[in-house]
Amino acid sequence: MSVHQPVDNSAGPTAGDESTKRRRVWWIVASAALAVLIVVLVVAGVAASNGTAPNLAGASASASPSPRPTATPTAVPSSTPSFTPIPTAAAPAPTEAAAAEPAPPAAQAPVPLTESAAAVPGVVFSVGALSAVDGVARGPGEVGGPSLRFTVTVRNDTPDTVSLASTVVNLFFGAEQSPATELTASGGAPFPESVAPGATQQGIFVFAVPSDQRDQVRIAVDYSVGVPIVLFEGAAPR
Repeated sequence: MSVHQPVDNSAGPTAGDESTKRRRVWWIVASAALAVLIVVLVVAGVAASNGTAPNLAGASASASPSPRPTATPTAVPSSTPSFTPIPTAAAPAPTEAAAAEPAPPAAQAPVPLTESAAAVPGVVFSVGALSAVDGVARGPGEVGGPSLRFTVTVRNDTPDTVSLASTVVNLFFGAEQSPATELTASGGAPFPESVAPGATQQGIFVFAVPSDQRDQVRIAVDYSVGVPIVLFEGAAPR
């Protein structure tokens, strides 16, 4: 007759208990790994939607996702160009010297061709030897044909030498007093440079004047700048 001894359970765990505990530990580890994987996937999806690369190290260290970055607005250039007004310099006000132009010299009252006239006290002009000639055109702009030749005499009654360098002689003819063209190569001779005190000098001048417009001719002697012009007028020979 066999005798059964009672089993003492207090001696320690059995092999079945050890197997059950190991399965439970692995289940917990697997669950934790699955949770971490889910968090990583969630963080990656958020980063992809924001255009940034996922931070896997940060995701594994923390279960909460990183805060979403705030986009900094950038300035967008306007398609409409802006124009900055350029200041223009104000035109300077004209000075009195620039505004006031010198007036042309006045003319004396005409005298007959046979008389004398003083441009300034002591400088006396006269016209003589007025004759009709056939003028020859040789210079630029000259037209030959019927012409008038005459002399202009200047007498210096002053104690000083008088310069004739700027003295100019012109002739006008007809009812409208048209200017005549001087023919320099038809026997004319200009004034000398000066006239000595108490002396007399003369110049010879030839101007083309139509024969039928000599009833009223005017000879103008412009002695110097700023001095009134001396005028001689009358009928000329045809």
